Amino acid sequence: MRIQDRERFPEKTVTLRDGTTACLRFLGHDDGASLAALYENLSEKAMRFYWPHLLDREHALANASRADSPAEVVLVLAMPDASLGGYAWYRWRDADSPVSGFGICVAEAYRGLGIGRLLMERLLEIARDIGPPVMTLTCQHANFRAVNLYLKMGFRIVKEGMTGPRRQWPAEPQYWMERPVR
Repeated sequence: MRIQDRERFPEKTVTLRDGTTACLRFLGHDDGASLAALYENLSEKAMRFYWPHLLDREHALANASRADSPAEVVLVLAMPDASLGGYAWYRWRDADSPVSGFGICVAEAYRGLGIGRLLMERLLEIARDIGPPVMTLTCQHANFRAVNLYLKMGFRIVKEGMTGPRRQWPAEPQYWMERPVR
């Protein structure tokens, strides 16, 4: 996200369902190691549901290196101990793209505390002003918690199909979902 756009959306203090106070902010260039730690602590099940890239140190560092990309917004939830409780992104190809892709990942130690909703609400707030007018995502049928969250956040299922086999997981049913952001 461009620096001038970041300034329009300052970091935000949020309270999780368990009373913990955390900070929603943009991913920074120096967050690569923290993002890698988030990835390294995920279970195989969590990795199964996350796509398009591997959840490894290499991709964490690459993601952080693109913190100022004009075609990408990445939010992190910084916990009081400086770890990341989750992150979410949306990105698009170029200034004329009609849609953006979306992804979200919540640390397993913090699931059930409303982090997914907080990340999505903030992303949708930013997307009203920045990026394409439609946000898209794919989600496996088996990831029912995420499917329910996306539906509650206004996404609609536009297509069903199969994932391709990836990493060690076989193909499985998935939804293509979208939501206008303005």
